[in-house]
Amino acid sequence: MRVCLVTLDFPPFRSSGLTIYAENLARGLAERGYAVTVVAAERPKPVDSLPMPTNVSTVFVPVGRTDWLGLGWQAARYLHAVQGSFDIVHFTDVHFAFAYRGPFVASAFQSFRQRLTSHHGQPYHTSRRNYAFRLTYYNVARWLLEQPSVRRARYILMASRATQEEFVTHYHADPRRISLVYSGIDLRRFANLPSRDEARRHLGLADDVPTLLYIGFSTPRKGVEYLAQALDRMRTPAQMLMVGKWEAGYQARFLAAAGEARARVRMIGYVPEAEVLSYFAAADALVFPTLLEGFGYPPAEAMAAGLPVVTTTAWTAGELAADAALIVPPADSAALADALDRVLSEPGLAERLRQAGRERAYRCFDLSQAVVQTEAIYELVAGVG
Repeated sequence: MRVCLVTLDFPPFRSSGLTIYAENLARGLAERGYAVTVVAAERPKPVDSLPMPTNVSTVFVPVGRTDWLGLGWQAARYLHAVQGSFDIVHFTDVHFAFAYRGPFVASAFQSFRQRLTSHHGQPYHTSRRNYAFRLTYYNVARWLLEQPSVRRARYILMASRATQEEFVTHYHADPRRISLVYSGIDLRRFANLPSRDEARRHLGLADDVPTLLYIGFSTPRKGVEYLAQALDRMRTPAQMLMVGKWEAGYQARFLAAAGEARARVRMIGYVPEAEVLSYFAAADALVFPTLLEGFGYPPAEAMAAGLPVVTTTAWTAGELAADAALIVPPADSAALADALDRVLSEPGLAERLRQAGRERAYRCFDLSQAVVQTEAIYELVAGVG
């Protein structure tokens, strides 16, 4: 079967969890014998080169400053030009499909309606001007682009039960044309983690300092200013490792919120995929204070690595972690500080979370399982075709 995946970024360009989803799915389908063509945005500067099977090919289309809007238009042009070349067209986010008029499958992680209401019933934002922009942008995207794409999709893979409920309730997605498919992670990566001591030596970290880890592209949606406030409230003088890129201007907001705790924060920046495992092995806990999440690769991967996780109840984050993590309300720095103190000061709790997290990751987030479920949907859609 010939599959076309349409996604925003793809190696050697990486930007978000959606890139990881596309990477994992392309690799998993290729290993099962599919010919996979990935259509993605052309970027000016490569970020991280990852090897792909020979039956995965890439088509990079120019998007300029329009980002996913440009991707939608350019992908539609490409697909119409090569009409009939693919058995399945799969948009990795349903709103990318707004300009395409052929049959397609899509994935759904979070809606624009959720973005409009994720921060105390309002859009997350960095300033009044940013708030006004997001309010307008998310409303336009929801009604003019996302809603029609949901209606036209042949089938939608929902990343969580919360996502499924969101799109059925607020977008009227047909329950007969949707399925829950948790995004998979490649569990083979976690088979030979370095020891904690080896990882700390490699990263130049002290052996005796409690260490918290955050991984992600830091935007207001990730709620890290509440993590900053929590660090300032904590009883445990933990070191905080912040791994990943930042939205412009947001790092200054984080540091201002951290108060005196900013001295214990290390800004690591983007880390190549091969190096991430060392951070999982070196840390004492992963913290993921998100306000809105479609899946959340860092907590899922941390659980697979046997690292205790502290996250929030925000949309899918709490569902995916279930009882294998400490879960607090979003935007609650006091509750977050208390949970982080507990996981660092109660060895029994930390060990229970390690075991429960690893068990849940291997039971629910195995990439091979996700690929098989996706393959079954492809066969169903192609058969109806």
